Amino acid sequence: MQLVEQYTRLIAGLSNKELGVPQEIALAEVAAILFCTQRNATWTLKKMQNHGWLQWQPGRGRGNRSMLTCHLAPQDLVMSAAKELVQKGEIHTSRQLIQQYQREWAGLEEAYSLWMSSQFGLRVSREKERGQGGRIDTLRFFVDRPFRCLDPIRVLLRSQTHVVKHVFDTLVRFDPVTKTVVGALAFYWESDESGVEWTFCLRKGVLFHHGRSLTADDVCYSLERSSGAESRHRWTTASIESVKALDEYTVKVILRQPDRLFLHALSKEYASIVPQDYALKMGAGFESWPIGTGPFKVVRNDDSMLVLEAFQPYFAGRPFLDRVELWCVPEMEAGSDADQMHLLRSVAGAGIAPTSKEGEWRGFSRHEQSFQYVSLNANKPGPLHRSSFRAGLAAILSGAMLRAELKGARQPVEAWGDALSDLQEETRQPDAVLDEHGPYRHTGEPLLLCTYPDPDHVEDACWIQNRCAQYGIAIEIVYVDPEELARSERLQEADLIVDSANVDERLELSLLEFLYADALSIRHHLDKEGREEVEQQVSRMRALTTDTQRADTMRAILGILLGRHTFVPLYSNRIEMRAHPQLSGICLDAYGWVDFSRVFVQP
Repeated sequence: MQLVEQYTRLIAGLSNKELGVPQEIALAEVAAILFCTQRNATWTLKKMQNHGWLQWQPGRGRGNRSMLTCHLAPQDLVMSAAKELVQKGEIHTSRQLIQQYQREWAGLEEAYSLWMSSQFGLRVSREKERGQGGRIDTLRFFVDRPFRCLDPIRVLLRSQTHVVKHVFDTLVRFDPVTKTVVGALAFYWESDESGVEWTFCLRKGVLFHHGRSLTADDVCYSLERSSGAESRHRWTTASIESVKALDEYTVKVILRQPDRLFLHALSKEYASIVPQDYALKMGAGFESWPIGTGPFKVVRNDDSMLVLEAFQPYFAGRPFLDRVELWCVPEMEAGSDADQMHLLRSVAGAGIAPTSKEGEWRGFSRHEQSFQYVSLNANKPGPLHRSSFRAGLAAILSGAMLRAELKGARQPVEAWGDALSDLQEETRQPDAVLDEHGPYRHTGEPLLLCTYPDPDHVEDACWIQNRCAQYGIAIEIVYVDPEELARSERLQEADLIVDSANVDERLELSLLEFLYADALSIRHHLDKEGREEVEQQVSRMRALTTDTQRADTMRAILGILLGRHTFVPLYSNRIEMRAHPQLSGICLDAYGWVDFSRVFVQP
């Protein structure tokens, strides 16, 4: 990129910047513009001429001036260089180049973003060295941040969890259609009459991505690891007392007490099975270079992109897609409207017919059960320690009002059926409650609100700040990255946290995650009495045998949380997507993502 910078500097230093017009200039003047020796200036001009950017005709003899003709506008060169970097997979460097010049040339960043948007979707290419015609099907998406953590026990974001689902497998899998637990790495399991001792039989011939076969020792190691101090999801295996390998393909698990949700917990991505040898060898490096048994393997993971390749010997059948690329382009994510329709484009290539007709595209939509919320820290000394003040603040932070004012894709929360909407009290006027604490409203003492710097979180946080200001309550907003927000110290010091809760078809498990995940604020913000009440109900829910009974208990738990004003549900998002008519196998999951292993191309 140094040569590009030198060309832009040269153009900027010329008295006549008109393209295609020869102008007289001495080599010494060129050297002065480029801040180099005349010898280096000669070499630099020669390189630029070889690229076709300019024509340099050196003067012969004393007094004969040299002639310079520039052919390429510097902004066009920068754009061309940025595109070339993208084609090489150097997304991060390409973005840096554009950012370096975006203030100098109006429209450069917009043109770059427009071009970048055309690179996503399905791309079909040919590689001669591959058999069967060498066809390569690649699906590309853009994301707003790199995938620095893909360790199942450490992931924080839904995007990370979605990738984990494709790189790893669990012992059992939850079928969202039938709402039953089915086999995955284990093809058979049974428990004793008490429901405390469980035996799992593993499939033979299952390979990890580094070529070694799965054994019972890997399962034991993985379950023990998910219960360890480094795990952010210890709640998934909290009911396990011990785990033992009976032989290479048989595992015995003993629970602390009967747990009707145990199998569902084993289906969570956080309980994925990892290779013991590789995980121990890699240590902290396992987060960014994981190996599992899943349908895709990680072949690249850096600040530019995450690349997944189909795992040929996958035990459940090789995916149709050859590659999945997730490019890190934060400015595209930040520039998107909250209600923008997500497009799964198809880039024309071998075997793919281009289409621009709106009617030919197929639409998909889903109302997310996951939801945005604000939690109120009852454990921190100060005004929020008082239940009556939390009640007033909860009345101020009306989810219905936020949705009406901010609009976008924000929809009423439908998590856990209609439990949340039925239990919420949005009719009580904030003034009626806050009058009990009038003196505090005028002290100017700020409450600390922490959240991510993502566009939707920023909008929500600013709305909360402005809304509270109307009632004399000052809010200080601090934006931190997901890793920082997951720290218990940060969660405990914050008065308010704006975050999102993961909810899918495993309703009971989703509630347990909401309650117990180390990286979420509820377990840190719920006061002691509330924790004791919730724990009693959770123990009861684990022992209940029917869905109806567990649904009633979930409702009771949510009633405790809302009654103690521990959190305020704000909204869920409606996810919409359009797909090229030749793309099939597309289905939005509970988190709004597409299962890469099911996507294929029809002729």
